[in-house]
Amino acid sequence: MNVSRIAASSPKLCCGPGGRVPPHLWTQTHRSAATHRITSQVPHGNRNCIARDSVNEKGELETPAGFVRAEPIRIERISFGSILTPVGLGLLTYGFGAFFQLLPGGDVSSLLLIYGFPISLLGFALSYAQLRPVPCFSQPEALQIRESQATDIQNQLRDDVTRFRYGDEQHLDEALSRIFRFGQAKGLPRRFCPILVAVREEVRDGQYTLVLDFETKEGMEDEEWTSRKEKIQSFFGPGIVVELTPRQGGQEVALITDGSGAGRQGGEKKDVLPPLMPGMKPRQQ
Repeated sequence: MNVSRIAASSPKLCCGPGGRVPPHLWTQTHRSAATHRITSQVPHGNRNCIARDSVNEKGELETPAGFVRAEPIRIERISFGSILTPVGLGLLTYGFGAFFQLLPGGDVSSLLLIYGFPISLLGFALSYAQLRPVPCFSQPEALQIRESQATDIQNQLRDDVTRFRYGDEQHLDEALSRIFRFGQAKGLPRRFCPILVAVREEVRDGQYTLVLDFETKEGMEDEEWTSRKEKIQSFFGPGIVVELTPRQGGQEVALITDGSGAGRQGGEKKDVLPPLMPGMKPRQQ
C-alpha cells in the first residue's frame, strides 16, 4: 500500500486544544468511520516513535500503543462550567415551577430563583471562557522515572496544560509569544502561532522526556523552529536538552533531561526567567 499516496489524498484535519477535531472539518464519511488515520510519524533511528494522529469518531486523539493516560483526578481537571450550569438551570427551573404552583415548594421559590440565576450565569461564563486540557500520553517506563528525573519546569508545564484554564486563548500562549515574538521586529505574524494538541511522556536514552506536540499553520517553515532552538532550551531549562522533530502539519518539541540534576527542587538557583503563563511565579535556573 502506498502510504504517501494515501496521506496526500486524505483531507487535512487540524486538531485544536484537547485533541479535538473541529466538527466542520469532518465529512459524512469521517463521521461514519470508527477511526481515521491522518498521518504517521516516521521512526527515527531506534527511537520508539508513535503515531499520535489516530482519532475516534468524536474527534478525540486515541491512546497510542505502548502509552497510557495516567493523569490523576484533580479539581483543576474538572470543568466548573459543566457543573455550575446544570445546577443553576435546575434551581431556576424548579424555582419557576414552584413560583407558579406547578411544583411543591412555593415558600422557597424566591430563594431558588435568587441563587439559580447567578449560578447559571456563572456557569455559562465559565463554559464560554474555558480552555480544555490537552491529552497526556505516558509510557509506563517514563512514569517510573518521572519523580527522580523530571525537572520542576517539566512538571509545572505538564500539570498546567492538562487542566482547564479560563480566559486564555490557547495553551502556552505567553511562552510562545516570548519565543516567536509575534507581531514584533524579527518575529512572526500572530496568525502563525502554533497550537499545542498533545503532550507525551517518553524515555529516550534512559532519560525522562516530555514531548510537546504542536500543530503548525500553513506557511510556517521548519526553520522558524530550528533557528529558535537555543531560545526554547533556555526558556524551558535548565536541566533539559531540546530536540525538534518536524512532522506533517506540525512540530514535536522534546524536552529531554540532561542527567545533570539541574532545575530540580533544591538545586542551585541562578537567573530569574519569565513565567510560563501570566500570573505564575518567575522561574529560576
